[in-house]
Amino acid sequence: MAMVRYFILRTLIFIGCLAATWLLGLRDREEQLLAVVIAAVASMIISAFVLRPFRQQASADIARRVEQRGEKRRDEVSDEDIEDAETARRPGQSAGSDSDFR
Repeated sequence: MAMVRYFILRTLIFIGCLAATWLLGLRDREEQLLAVVIAAVASMIISAFVLRPFRQQASADIARRVEQRGEKRRDEVSDEDIEDAETARRPGQSAGSDSDFR
């Protein structure tokens, strides 16, 4: 949820900067690309300072999710572990034997 909030705030800052360039007079068709580039650079600079706490919270959320997934994977038993346990329980059969298919 923190990532969505950060994305929305960053988009709003970009739209605000784009509106500011339009108000400053970059309205013609030939100047639209310049207006978008100026708005992108300005919004990047503004969001680097203004949205720092939101970015840190989003980063912490992502790090927490990655850690939870890692813990979950460590707790799960893999198919290979089950197969190894199965072959270890059967005495007298080698792991690569085809004795079941005679």
